Amino acid sequence: MKWIGWTAAIIAFCLMLYTCALPGDLPADDDTGAGLAGTYTVNGVDPLGVEYSGTVVITATDVTDRYEVGWIVTGGIHEGIGVVDGSTFEVSWAAIASGGGTGSGTATYRIGTDGVLRGTRWITGVAEPGTEEIFPDP
Repeated sequence: MKWIGWTAAIIAFCLMLYTCALPGDLPADDDTGAGLAGTYTVNGVDPLGVEYSGTVVITATDVTDRYEVGWIVTGGIHEGIGVVDGSTFEVSWAAIASGGGTGSGTATYRIGTDGVLRGTRWITGVAEPGTEEIFPDP
């Protein structure tokens, strides 16, 4: 029976060492990849050179590194699905309400260390991309 007490003490000691050795706090997000989830301010220029701005909401899904993305911007509401691959965020999107008709496309963003997403946004059937910067709201 003495061995049970020693085993418990050794396990407790190892857990204490492991906890003390962790660098800082444990991350708040879990395997759903909640790191990008939040509300953002977007500024962009479409392929025709027209500037727009608005709000982007990124929501984590049950799948690791996969997000739902919604834009409410000047002239439209768009929604899409995005996937994080390292420091890149790839999104497929479609307009669900727009003054200029329907549209769809893709976007590729670089995830900055400052939390800003910077990238290009393509519209299906248009030869040149637009640019977009998405800033985390404080």
